[in-house]
Amino acid sequence: MSKTDYLDVKVLVREMILGKIQINKPIIITSSDRTKTEELSFLSHILKYNKVTKKTIFIFLNEVLNVFNNQLIKLMKNKRVQTYINNIKSQWDDFSDILFKNTITNDQIKLIEELIENINELCRKFKGINENYESNNVTDIIEQDELVENMDIFVKSIKEFNENTEEITTGLDSYQGNINCINMCVLLDLSMKNKQLYLDASELDEDKTIPENIHNIFLNYIYILNLIKKQIIYYKKSIKKVQEIASNMKKHTVNTKMSVKSHDKLFMTQEQEKGIESYIDTLS
Repeated sequence: MSKTDYLDVKVLVREMILGKIQINKPIIITSSDRTKTEELSFLSHILKYNKVTKKTIFIFLNEVLNVFNNQLIKLMKNKRVQTYINNIKSQWDDFSDILFKNTITNDQIKLIEELIENINELCRKFKGINENYESNNVTDIIEQDELVENMDIFVKSIKEFNENTEEITTGLDSYQGNINCINMCVLLDLSMKNKQLYLDASELDEDKTIPENIHNIFLNYIYILNLIKKQIIYYKKSIKKVQEIASNMKKHTVNTKMSVKSHDKLFMTQEQEKGIESYIDTLS
């Protein structure tokens, strides 16, 4: 099988940021012997050939966004480019920043991925507790106390898990809100303005500091932002599903614990007292 001449990730990102490729169009790569060709989307290419995985794709997109922002900041230092962009902004009556600079840190992204993975560990613990409950002689005081202790530890784990998910969800909501504040209409408008329009506005025949494919640069920037927004939605949906699973496991475990301790009159009395105290607290 012949080797494929795929694009190195640095080359791919550079070509995208310079507008030499449009990431909404298929990337065509060929085999070394030129006998075969393959069409891949931008995402398919980075996942298949550039050592990016589904777990690291958000890190990759954030790193690309950082490089993109630096390139666009440098580009907009050109007074002719900035003047033209300001003119487009005035047509939309919005002079806010068109760049999204609030990137999530790699550590935050890893924390999200670990959180989603942690539900698998919780599921294994949940399964073990249920197997012990179904197989053990819960009338034996020693076995009963050990099982209840494991249940208490598990419920505590669920509580800590939920606290972490709430903190991460709040962060994602804030991040999503910030990215939604970017005026995509201005960016879309700029993605339709080729270099000649910039030259005409400045009454110039040529300006080599303005990229030939400046419209593609803004177009690719929009696609990167859109991919990031899509990844945020994926994370939020995944976390919501994980929270539902954790909540159901907690509820089942608490009910099982009550079943195990149903013959313990002291325990049942204490639980009733807790319920009364909790109700009184809601009235105060």
